[in-house]
Amino acid sequence: MKTVVIFYALGEQEMRKLYSFALDEEKCIFFVKVDGFFKEEDAKIYLSEFQTVVNSINPSIFTLIIDGRGQEEVPSDVVDDIIFVLKLYWMANFKTLIIISPTSPASRIQVENCAHKINFPGVFVDSVEEAYNLLNK
Repeated sequence: MKTVVIFYALGEQEMRKLYSFALDEEKCIFFVKVDGFFKEEDAKIYLSEFQTVVNSINPSIFTLIIDGRGQEEVPSDVVDDIIFVLKLYWMANFKTLIIISPTSPASRIQVENCAHKINFPGVFVDSVEEAYNLLNK
């Protein structure tokens, strides 16, 4: 597996990793890990970098795994942004979409409610192991 991008943003006290991408071309898995709270500028950079990776592969043969366990609850006015990102994942036409649900109960509910609103075709799981187990069936 090769790491494509790791992005850091200035936090209040230290640098914090907002996301990382890993592309396993042999197993056809694009693994994305997201952490913390994205500010608007962070989100723009994330979306640009995500699209760059998607444009370099054939998504229809790849599984996209989004590890969202570290996502923090977002203000209600950002819900449309969550829906936008879920649609982006969906419209990229990945073979399989797997979301590892946020650990925070409030964040989990937010993301799952957004997915339900748009009939998101992905599968929600609770752990990385569960995500990979789905691929081995």
